[in-house]
Amino acid sequence: MSLWAVFALIGGVGSAQASGGGNEKDLGSFVLHHISNSHEWKVTPFGPTLHLPQGWNLGGVDFSISLHVFFILVGSALLILLLGVGSKRKGLMHGSLFAHLIEVLVVFIRDEVVKPNVGEEDAPRWTPFFLTLFFFILILNLLSLIPGMPAATSNINFTAAMAVLIFLVYNISGIAQNGVGHYFANLVPKGLPIAILPLIAVLEFLGLFTKGFALAIRLFANITAGHVLILSLLSIIIVFKSYLAAIPFVPFTLFIYLIEVLVAFLQAYVFTLLASLFVGQALHQEH
Repeated sequence: MSLWAVFALIGGVGSAQASGGGNEKDLGSFVLHHISNSHEWKVTPFGPTLHLPQGWNLGGVDFSISLHVFFILVGSALLILLLGVGSKRKGLMHGSLFAHLIEVLVVFIRDEVVKPNVGEEDAPRWTPFFLTLFFFILILNLLSLIPGMPAATSNINFTAAMAVLIFLVYNISGIAQNGVGHYFANLVPKGLPIAILPLIAVLEFLGLFTKGFALAIRLFANITAGHVLILSLLSIIIVFKSYLAAIPFVPFTLFIYLIEVLVAFLQAYVFTLLASLFVGQALHQEH
């Protein structure tokens, strides 16, 4: 979502008043436009438009860089840069407040997410993976709250790709740990009556796929809903065709915006928590 749309919306009140007409019928398409993927990036309402390269086809598949893909790459580069800075020390102590903040998040994910779910023994080798997952989703969520930046995590293709990754990770790790036969056999709890055993077996097998589906939908829906809510609240100013409408709706929108900052952290945490839980269940099926 481009939050520069805020200024475009409020500025449009004057033209709506002058023309005596409204743009209510176009507000829906306006909101959808600012949360949709594209091959263009307009940093400001009045600035130049960056046209991303297109036509990169390989075997009939379009590999062109869209706006969301571009910001996934930007987020990755920024993550490497920031964590590189945050890892620097002066002796035994971190050199900045930012580095201490990163350390707090690292220790929290390790001690409160990874260890309880994958176990003390497996935590050292799984902690780097889940830390990468957490910070990657977090930085994309936070980037989307900066004016002019799109929301890559509101793209169902991105969240589905992340869910497929986690699906492969917990199944492959479970098979590697327990063996193919034991892994699938242990999906069904022991001691079930024969009458319901086939039903439970089917449900447990389907559960392997619904876990990933839940991950994709949860992240997509929460990030998209927050951005749509912010733009929709500001669009009400256009509906009323009056600057007076900004008096209650702009402060309320700012309040929702602050909640979205919390949601950015919360959704990164929840995605990482559930992913670690699924991996832990696959590794230690006896629990």
